[in-house]
Amino acid sequence: MSNHPTVIVLAGLLIGVIGSVDSVHAEQLITLRNGLTLRGVYIERSTLDENSFSVGADGGIQTPKIWAVDDGLRRTYIHRRGMVNNEPVDIPDLGLHIEFPQPVSEGGDEVGSIGRILGVSSLNEYGRRQLTVRGTDGSPTILHQGLTELTSRYARLEGLKAEKSIRLDMRVATESIDTPSLLRIFKKRMDQTDPNERLEAVRFFMEAERFGDAHRELQVILKQFPEQEELRPQLTALVERQAMQLIEQAQLRRESGQPELAEAILKQFPLGRVGRVTRLRVQDELTEITKLRTQRDETVAQLRKLVSGLPQADQAALTPIVDEIDEHLSANTLNRLSDFIRLGKIETTPARQRVALAIAGWILGSGSGEQNLMLTTSLIEVRDLVQQFLAHPDEAARARILDQLKRLEATRADYIAKLLPLIPPAMASAQAVTIHRSEDAATDDRPFILPINAVPDEHVQGMYHVGPNQDDFYAAAAAAPFAIPDAAYVVQLPPEYDPLREYPCIVALHAAGASAETQLNWWSGVASKQFLAPEESNASADGDAETTQPSVPDHVRLGRAAQNGFIVVAPRWTRGGQQSYEYTMREHDAVLRSLRSAMRRFSIDSDRVFIGGHGAGGGAAWDIALSHPDIWSGMIAIGAEPQKTLHHYNANAVYMPVYIVMGDKDGRPLKRNGAIYDDYMTYQHDAMVVMYRGRGKEFFYEESERIFEWMKTAEHRRPRFPESIEVKSMREGDRFFWWLEWQDSLPATVIDPILWDEAERIVAAQVSSTIGANNEIRISQAPSNAFTVWLSPDMPLDFGDQITVRYRNRRSNFQFGGEIDTLLEDARTRADRKRPFWGKVSIP
Repeated sequence: MSNHPTVIVLAGLLIGVIGSVDSVHAEQLITLRNGLTLRGVYIERSTLDENSFSVGADGGIQTPKIWAVDDGLRRTYIHRRGMVNNEPVDIPDLGLHIEFPQPVSEGGDEVGSIGRILGVSSLNEYGRRQLTVRGTDGSPTILHQGLTELTSRYARLEGLKAEKSIRLDMRVATESIDTPSLLRIFKKRMDQTDPNERLEAVRFFMEAERFGDAHRELQVILKQFPEQEELRPQLTALVERQAMQLIEQAQLRRESGQPELAEAILKQFPLGRVGRVTRLRVQDELTEITKLRTQRDETVAQLRKLVSGLPQADQAALTPIVDEIDEHLSANTLNRLSDFIRLGKIETTPARQRVALAIAGWILGSGSGEQNLMLTTSLIEVRDLVQQFLAHPDEAARARILDQLKRLEATRADYIAKLLPLIPPAMASAQAVTIHRSEDAATDDRPFILPINAVPDEHVQGMYHVGPNQDDFYAAAAAAPFAIPDAAYVVQLPPEYDPLREYPCIVALHAAGASAETQLNWWSGVASKQFLAPEESNASADGDAETTQPSVPDHVRLGRAAQNGFIVVAPRWTRGGQQSYEYTMREHDAVLRSLRSAMRRFSIDSDRVFIGGHGAGGGAAWDIALSHPDIWSGMIAIGAEPQKTLHHYNANAVYMPVYIVMGDKDGRPLKRNGAIYDDYMTYQHDAMVVMYRGRGKEFFYEESERIFEWMKTAEHRRPRFPESIEVKSMREGDRFFWWLEWQDSLPATVIDPILWDEAERIVAAQVSSTIGANNEIRISQAPSNAFTVWLSPDMPLDFGDQITVRYRNRRSNFQFGGEIDTLLEDARTRADRKRPFWGKVSIP
């Protein structure tokens, strides 16, 4: 929650009317090394393990190393030295704590565990509700709750006296309570004839940053109590703060690649109701959008002018690429032509060189500096052949394309590595459409090519289905339980999706018994009817049905992924009737194949791919992340139960940020799994364990805003290739880590997860390998005798010299000679266009 100056001024003015409020420095701001800031009261702990047999639980002395930051709604556990960036800063506590008298149960049993929520009623005017949960015997159980405390951050709901009373202190986010419910409660609690009490509601809405609600309530008060006229100027101040929220939303949309939406927000801005400073901010934002559009148009015009002055043969050869630049140059791609923008108008530089700068920039990106027009013309052909190679399903055809490439002047490994991230996804290119003869993709009227085998949803904009639907996926799994599953998933794209812009991505795994679509709802928002829905048919005036046009999706998702510009990929990963995560490679394959398929069809930034899930999906996300840490930028597990490999793979988590969310009434998690959470409370881990107070098995949508903030921090991008690999492996499929791979694991080092409880010995195999001095890679330990080491110039190696790989007394050498075979095949198979490997070495 921001401490905006307007809020402080308003609060100060209204305090004089309502009464004095104590300003106590009871909270701290704690800045973390991962870029987040926590607010609350911190408590030092030595362990999260509340098992009665754990070390320290028996009265032993341990040094506090963990901070539990309590903000009233939840506790966030972090390692002090590993996570905290500097000393906490004291800040005032929440300004308003409204208490409500309720017949709270003082006796009865304290609730230790809350089952899955089956239903919840709205709060009535007395601040009471019924919570229906699954009881221990599976039948519905009703809990009667009453609102006893309300702040701008959380609401406290306690168990009420009943025939069978229980003691329960549950906290929910205040933002989750709708305005009509709050107004009903305030109306019942506050004397409606006393303006001072009525203003308490206004102050509450202000502190909660619900400025529209505060504005409406203050208007009602001023109408009913004209004598409070001195507060009328505060209506204007509230409008100003609402305006700032709109500006912040427009800025977010522009930064997320949605300039048209940002411009629409700003152009509909109520300029006549705000002050001069706010009007200037709106104008500055609009000017910035217009400036980029103008620069784009001027850049294309300058390029066309230069090309028109070249010989006719050059004009004919360059017209297609200039038309392509004109069609696709935007705010998302303008930086590619930064060299041309800077030097394109310098008359002393020959036109051919300036045109070459533009084309090379478009194909290779900013900073290429290439000014040889013949070479850049060759680059166009290289790029087109690369796109054909990536999209072609036939091995023989790919071999012919590779042969053509090797005869071109501009075919160089470094050029191909630069152009790969800048081309459209392999299965969403014009070349893919031609190869697969996809009439749907070729004739679709979208502003981008419809990816091959991606089916647009009939009702929701930006939603696509790839592979079998839920029923067919279940049927295939039942027919062949051990077969590698086909990629099957649903995708939600953000507004104004541009395949030439890179987007962060969430691979979201659904809970057991749920569908993949439920994850799109959580991350991207439930699809809702547009306010101005497009017509479902455009029949002619005479009603001729044959002229009716195809229907246009009339629903949109407006959730956080849409606002922040994230692509959400939700794989189908469970068998029909599956009740828990089974830790099998079939499940891993279902997720990883879906991710690679999505990367071939949608513009996913492979350096910003996160995996998350709920319930069993949270456990799957956790395990898949630690089993393949080279893929992910971070992992989010919500309501997950760590089992099997997760008791042994902590070493793998050092390489990847971890965000774990649960309720403290989910079966006493710190007693059940505290020892596992302790493993993440070290100096080496970027880990946060979040525990909601008085909550059980839930999806915790309240945490989504902070999760997106966590994912967007600069620290949470896939790091560079590590110089040393120190990880654990326990399954046959867990045998690829960054640049080290082995073909088969030794039988004694793998455990079948289905037979986990029958295994005689459960020990994780150690994997150790290091890139050392003298251009040498040494494999010290791994559960195999045969390895493949993948090589890239992004690794701390000299690609101009011989590279040596050693394992025990075996040795293999590699000398890069400019070959592109491995580079292209790796980009095709792994679909990672940002970090393809250029070569590989095998031992033996």
